[in-house]
Amino acid sequence: MKNLIAVVITVMVFPIALMAQDHPHGNMDHGDSNTAHNEGEVKRYEVSADFQEQLNAVYQANLELSNAFVAGEADVAKSKAATMSSSMKNVDMSLLKGDAHMVWMAYIKPINEGLKVIGNASDIAAQRKAYAGVSEGLFKSVKAFGVGETVYYQHCPMAKASWLSNSEDINNPYYGSMMLTCGSTKEVLN
Repeated sequence: MKNLIAVVITVMVFPIALMAQDHPHGNMDHGDSNTAHNEGEVKRYEVSADFQEQLNAVYQANLELSNAFVAGEADVAKSKAATMSSSMKNVDMSLLKGDAHMVWMAYIKPINEGLKVIGNASDIAAQRKAYAGVSEGLFKSVKAFGVGETVYYQHCPMAKASWLSNSEDINNPYYGSMMLTCGSTKEVLN
């Protein structure tokens, strides 16, 4: 009887193990990774100081939005998302040429979509979830074009999301006071 059970288990488990090896997700590392950040390198573009200044205004508005999430204030987050949306509209895309223009168009999509969700949501959890896309799009933009100052790209493994900061100190916008210092700096942008 024991031999029969061992054979049945072997016959059932062995094919499953083989399928897992052949499946494209079978050997994935499900640990602490920021998949959006790791999808590919972000190319650096030389852009005008005017464009960098306009992008810096978006980044500064983002810092205020992040602070609203740190404080756990959904209404303030709505207001700061509107401010950041206005800053986005003030960025003159005509200052970018060729590939840089196309890259900017790709990077602003998740920013604008996330800001819209944040502005329409009253629930801070939904707002924070949308903020992950905003942060990733802004990270790529800042890395590609620069903002004329040091920016810290920080990541929280618990939230599986990242954000930008002007300080090495961790102030987690995804958990606020619950886990304020959860996270680490993954990259320093200049």
